[in-house]
Amino acid sequence: MSLLPFLAITFGAAAAAFFVRNLPRLSLAIGLLGLLAATVVGLTIVPGDDLTIAGVRGIQTTEFGRLFVVLGCGTGLLTVLVGLATAWQPNLPTALLAGFGALGLGLAIGDPIVALVVLVAGALVGSMVTLARPITVRAIGVAAREFRAIAVAGALALLGMAWIARPLGPRTLEPAMFGLAYLLVAVAVGLRFGALPLHRWAARLAAAAPETALPLLLAWAPAAFAVVALAWMDRSIAPLLVPLDVERGIVVAIGAASIVLGGAAAWLQDDLEHVVGYSILQDSGFVILGLAILDPAAWQPTRTWLLVFVLVKTAFAAWAVAVRVRFGTRQIPELAGWARRSPLLVASLVLIAVGTIGVPGLLAWDVRDRLITLTLGSGLMHVLVGLGGLLSLTYYLRLALVGRKPASSLVRAAPGDVPARHGHRKPAGGGHEELAGGEQPELAGRQPQESAPALARTEAMVVQTWHANRAPIAATGVLLLSLIAVAAGAGWLGVPAAATAVAPEPPPPGGAPSDGGGGPSFQPIGTP
Repeated sequence: MSLLPFLAITFGAAAAAFFVRNLPRLSLAIGLLGLLAATVVGLTIVPGDDLTIAGVRGIQTTEFGRLFVVLGCGTGLLTVLVGLATAWQPNLPTALLAGFGALGLGLAIGDPIVALVVLVAGALVGSMVTLARPITVRAIGVAAREFRAIAVAGALALLGMAWIARPLGPRTLEPAMFGLAYLLVAVAVGLRFGALPLHRWAARLAAAAPETALPLLLAWAPAAFAVVALAWMDRSIAPLLVPLDVERGIVVAIGAASIVLGGAAAWLQDDLEHVVGYSILQDSGFVILGLAILDPAAWQPTRTWLLVFVLVKTAFAAWAVAVRVRFGTRQIPELAGWARRSPLLVASLVLIAVGTIGVPGLLAWDVRDRLITLTLGSGLMHVLVGLGGLLSLTYYLRLALVGRKPASSLVRAAPGDVPARHGHRKPAGGGHEELAGGEQPELAGRQPQESAPALARTEAMVVQTWHANRAPIAATGVLLLSLIAVAAGAGWLGVPAAATAVAPEPPPPGGAPSDGGGGPSFQPIGTP
């Protein structure tokens, strides 16, 4: 029952914030308080609690699910604060609350088919962050691509799962049936992440969607999708020992191509949002490799990497939007000298790079190497894909080298990290007073007047101080997100223990279903 308060807060606050969206201040307050309360209440979730909701049985909380939603809501709260100081998106708090409520419920449901339905529904609701007033043709196009990708991926995965859950035909047809089902689910996961060669919709989304929404759209929601898909494979495909060399080869090719080509594409991009999008694509390749292992040994490293991956990409997306708004451009060549203006953003980028790649002996490094070893062994392909993973260093290093160059005119005009004194107001973003990328909440910078009441004067003073210090506030928020990411990458947040605690149940005696019988029985996802 400990999951119920979390669901009540996330869904309740999301609904309340949505219904009062015409009152931006109230909607924002509800969203912030909802995310804070969800983070705190998420800590009280007790692993192993059973629950029945709307007749759906087999809902069981897990240590992995608890850590997933706590970290998601906590970093979501920081992301909203960074968005307030940079590129505000009014729908973001509502989308985060509804999205993480659905993710928390989906990760607790034992039946993978029902769990996927919940996750797809939550992803569709969460994607409303791509629509904000004024609604433009471009915004509708972005939302349509996101909806289509979610719907197609969900349909493929549900088709694959339902295909072998039905009564099976002659035994001679079963290997091909299981291979097709496995491939459909694996391709669906690749589509959700935008893995190569299924990346075009994700690349367009990264270029057009609000930057602060990219972690939810391209990392957190697909990660939960992958967790359910991997649990299904562990209980429905792997125990049957069906030879799937061709199908596994296709999945390995998708994962390896995403790692190598995604890293190269991120290095070559001049647009910051494209760099973030392709970096997400690259790191999702390790998740795809985890799907190709079909062995219980893949459970822990894949889920560990998923948590590290989503936290690092949340921090990187926040870093990109903070840089873009402060310096008034998203083109990397125009950001020459950015590091000279913001030591906080320099420290954040270093932490993000360490959290992404790690060093030998740290969790992030070890799980990536473990996934490559389990998939490709220790030969030449292991070396090539491992080097492809290190391509992350190229785009981080490129950003750092651009930051060391003599400052461009845009960078020289931008504010630094030192908080401004009250009354000395310097617009963030190199003279760009308006917040880029979305509407501002109604925190208008009204000047205090002698005739105004004391409360109004105080409010105006607070608002003016906030706007004068948006740059250091955003940089501080990004630094906090980066510290969380590197702590996860070092194994300091209990990530390995949570990932191990959700090991799948052993297959039932006899493994495969009998001729003409039903498909493999499902064990609760995440049951220790």
